[in-house]
Amino acid sequence: MNKKLLLLAMLFLLLILNPVFSQNKKIEVLIPLGPTVIPFSTMILENPDFNFTIWRTIDELVIKAKDNKYDVIIAPFTTLVNLYNKGINIKYLATFNFASFYLVSNKAKKFEEIIGDNVYIAQKGSTQDIIFNIYLQEKNLKDKINIYYSTPQEIASLFIAGKINNALLPEPFVSMCVNNGGKIILDIQKTYREIAKARLLPITSIAVRGDIDKKEIKRIDLIFRENFKRLSQNPKDYIEKASEILKLDKKIIELSLKRLFFIYQGISIKNDLMKYLEFIYEKAPQTIGNIPDEKFFSF
Repeated sequence: MNKKLLLLAMLFLLLILNPVFSQNKKIEVLIPLGPTVIPFSTMILENPDFNFTIWRTIDELVIKAKDNKYDVIIAPFTTLVNLYNKGINIKYLATFNFASFYLVSNKAKKFEEIIGDNVYIAQKGSTQDIIFNIYLQEKNLKDKINIYYSTPQEIASLFIAGKINNALLPEPFVSMCVNNGGKIILDIQKTYREIAKARLLPITSIAVRGDIDKKEIKRIDLIFRENFKRLSQNPKDYIEKASEILKLDKKIIELSLKRLFFIYQGISIKNDLMKYLEFIYEKAPQTIGNIPDEKFFSF
């Protein structure tokens, strides 16, 4: 009897200490520096059940994702697909950002005026980079515009200083440039909808670690849904917290929300996600290894 009790006690301890089963363990989240911080800003600063780690480059994200210590990974939808295709055990949970990217110029008033000029793009392989290059390809302009890459922070700084003329950026860096005399000459979301004949551009998504208990996934999903409801009801609180984290003026964050489109959508938009994947796989197959199987979309 004592041996049975001892075995039961040991089993109970294993279940409690196992991060998959423990409800007391903090939920570890990887989140990119940039507009994604805005809808999660209150959780980053105030929710003790979540521990957010910021990533800045795709290379950094890949290294951290391979650790398999993060319960939630927030990243561009395409990037999550690529992580899955590389064998990282993750599953799709939701997409929440459908507008963020704009081409701004301090010289041109319309896109046609920058043909033959340079364009600086934030992050090679990012969603805006993929769509912009497909757009150039469709318009036979691939060899008529010179593309350079850097971080959004550096590109915005160079643009504001007048050292570069054209920048393809995400918000809130777009608003920083517009606030300093820049003009939006191309809306990447609209461009995608037109050339792909699509409804939505899935930009930023959420994946969960593949071995997390289903009940825990549903709990995380519910918390995130409630968070986005609060964002729509009281954006001021999120603006203040995001300003603190991103070290940006609250007015810039507020301006950026006018061009960002945050709405939490789960598997209900799978058709839009598949249309996007099929489109880029046809036009730029090098950007994704394969279209993921059904396991990626089911938990």
